[in-house]
Amino acid sequence: MPDDAKRALGHLIRELREGLGHSQGQLADLLCKISGCDTVTREIISRWERGKRSPNTYWLPHVATALQVPTHTLEAEEVKRRQFFRLTALAAGTTMLDIPDTATELVASIASGDPGPLTDVQTTHRTDLAVSRLATTDRASLMRLSRWMADGDTAVLRVNAAGILAKTTSQVDVLDEVAVTLARDEQARIRYVQALTGRVGDTVQALAAEVLNPRDAGARWCAARLLGQDGSPAARQALTTALRRDPVRENVRTFGLILSGANPCT
Repeated sequence: MPDDAKRALGHLIRELREGLGHSQGQLADLLCKISGCDTVTREIISRWERGKRSPNTYWLPHVATALQVPTHTLEAEEVKRRQFFRLTALAAGTTMLDIPDTATELVASIASGDPGPLTDVQTTHRTDLAVSRLATTDRASLMRLSRWMADGDTAVLRVNAAGILAKTTSQVDVLDEVAVTLARDEQARIRYVQALTGRVGDTVQALAAEVLNPRDAGARWCAARLLGQDGSPAARQALTTALRRDPVRENVRTFGLILSGANPCT
């Protein structure tokens, strides 16, 4: 199996194991019980999850049973991740040439359950848009991003996940989660605001345009907060207009709180 496929399968095994609340040792014991063969150890599970080895055709059905998924779910991860890009690109009506190389690699990582590339370096607005067009056409990727946004180990991972999800214009429930994250996660909020002002500036005119940006619900939230801090008549007028137009419930609630003088952050 190619190295990329091994890593993709390993990430999925780890994700499913953790979702069931099993330790590596517990999964090894369960596999021994299911198979009737006492040769699987915690160290073997660790090697599988790190992509150093992969379960062979004998063990794959037993692993699927232990992790409570169909065997084909694990078999699918043996396909190189590049195939995922091509399929989702076709589904999204775009080609790989339309998106930056870095975005394709991020889509690969999200598809395989690997948060590493999103953990250390904050992505650009353009990259977020490109990644969002592809990654969020896949429900499993959407769920991973939502989890990383809520519980990611670093502020960079959380803000990157939020930035990608904020651009999924048809996923209203997800956009509500983005607004909640920005309200409660100070570190992610600071990074999102910095990215916004670095991209468009911090003038009332620029923020008034951004608070109506149809392609980025997170930018609308952050722009509204900055407009509230400005407090000028022009800023309040921009907020009032946004309050009437925004389709995201949590954004509307935030705009209302800001206009009433309340702090939307929890």
